[in-house]
Amino acid sequence: MATRIPQEFIDEVTSKTNIVDVISKYVQLKKSGKNLFGLCPFHEERTPSFSVAEDKQIFHCFSCGRGGNVFKFIMEIESKTFPESVIEVAQMGNIPVPDQYQANDNNYQSSDSQTLIKMYEEAAKLYSHILLKTENGTPALKYLNGRDLDDKLIETFDLGYAPNNSNLLLQFFKDRKIDDSTLRKSGLFAENQEGDLFDRFRDRVMVPITDEAGNIIAFSGRILNKAEGTAKYMNSPETPIFNKSKALFNLSNAKKTIRDNKNVILFEGFMDVISAYKAGVTNGVASMGTSLTDQQLYTLSRLTNQINICYDGDDPGVEATYRAVTQLNDDRFSYGVISVPDKKDPDEYIRSAGADAFKSLVENGVQTPMSFLLNYFKRNFNLNNEHDQIEFLNRSLNEIVKLQSPVEVDMYVGRIADEMNVSKEAINKELDTLRRRLAIKRPANNNKNVQKAALEKVTATVHSSYDRIEKSERCLLYWAINFPEVRINLKGNGFSFVHSNYQSLFSSLLSYGEQDDAEEINISDFMNVLDNNEKNLLAELEMMPMPAEYSDQEIDDYVNNINNSDLESKVSDINRQLKQAAMVGDSKLQLELTKQLIDVRRLLSN
Repeated sequence: MATRIPQEFIDEVTSKTNIVDVISKYVQLKKSGKNLFGLCPFHEERTPSFSVAEDKQIFHCFSCGRGGNVFKFIMEIESKTFPESVIEVAQMGNIPVPDQYQANDNNYQSSDSQTLIKMYEEAAKLYSHILLKTENGTPALKYLNGRDLDDKLIETFDLGYAPNNSNLLLQFFKDRKIDDSTLRKSGLFAENQEGDLFDRFRDRVMVPITDEAGNIIAFSGRILNKAEGTAKYMNSPETPIFNKSKALFNLSNAKKTIRDNKNVILFEGFMDVISAYKAGVTNGVASMGTSLTDQQLYTLSRLTNQINICYDGDDPGVEATYRAVTQLNDDRFSYGVISVPDKKDPDEYIRSAGADAFKSLVENGVQTPMSFLLNYFKRNFNLNNEHDQIEFLNRSLNEIVKLQSPVEVDMYVGRIADEMNVSKEAINKELDTLRRRLAIKRPANNNKNVQKAALEKVTATVHSSYDRIEKSERCLLYWAINFPEVRINLKGNGFSFVHSNYQSLFSSLLSYGEQDDAEEINISDFMNVLDNNEKNLLAELEMMPMPAEYSDQEIDDYVNNINNSDLESKVSDINRQLKQAAMVGDSKLQLELTKQLIDVRRLLSN
């Protein structure tokens, strides 16, 4: 069992960590004013509303409202407890973590997600041991070595082997007292017609799939001894921790290089990713299906704006590349194509031509999507035949007409003109005709879509509207947090906020100030004693655009507004009653209510 992490260690981790360095591993941040902004990792958005204040060491999303310090960020994005997040942040910063603070490896008493992640971690260790340390694993190890995967690479990707045994893993977890409900939920087991569980993966090389944080959440098993009717690859089913439309193979290893290189390489298969990694190309990922999903694209958009496709060079691979190029039209990205020569897949090419040749191909051989499409069309038409020439030209122009850049249009028109021995003027006339035809077919702008786009564009800058009382509460609480004299005066006068969420944060502030015995409040440290709602509210208040100083008159006005909130509520109530009296024509009641309204407003003005 882990020992409770002392405050001294938490303070050490906090002092040696920059929240920007940690969040940058998950979000592509850009400076805007004094803060940094990026796409929120907790919900999908087009306009960056996720902000990081480096001076205060906090983050806040103006759209979803999440906020906190570096530990809260790790807790949210990796589903960790506070102690686990402290250890995670320490390890990110290479800060030594004493053994007594780390949890026992056999602890399964946690949330469902953490239990399943722990099970996959243990299963991967067992499969790895069988592959590297047992006679049962020898054929699988020989297969991997035959594909130039050495022990170091096998260890990097946690590769393993599931033997042809129907209950080895099942017994392993039963010995650890894991109940049947959790075993079924894990996806590691299947069941027969009688309802008995058995190991899902048997006689397969096991490739772990990790989440963005590096936690193993699924497996892909490659069959060693192919039998008729047996799938070459078998993937884990979807579980509470694994959604194949979100997962990207190798993303946790590739994130840093993706950010550094400002591009990601999309491969078709896991072995291609692993071989490329060994060759020194470490920014590669593979999806769990044939095309990238919206969720996967959003994840990548937080890291880079360039996707390069590197699929197999054979005919099916070229067709898959064509589908990808024509389907990937997300305007958050620029796209490129890396065509592997000699109809080889990347793994074969690396093994035959060598790592340097592949690195050169990746660095210098990136085509534009249009260049790939023109080459693709040429493959499918006999350009010595006039009919095919016209078809090639029509297909090409239907793609060129989509380009926005006049320079690109001119470049590809010139290329086609040279190849087909046709004048650029003739091709440009065809393009003009095509543009006019498309303009006629194009539907008029849908006003709803226009309004939606405009609203989406300003989402990050639109704040919720607050009435006069709540605006006063928010500003007053901000000054109380940042200036001890305001805090002390409010406390001395027995002041209370109207809304419970502001009063709760104020009470926590007073309690923290007494315990910490310091006038200045460190916002990031203060976060550690708050619950989630208070953390979100504190981050929201601290991100408000406020002046550097306050005035005494300003504070008095806020206090008066809040203290008179009951009178303001009474004014609203009387006005409501006046409307009702007018509707039924009760002039006597109207007169009486008007007198009450005058009296209450007189009290307010005083």
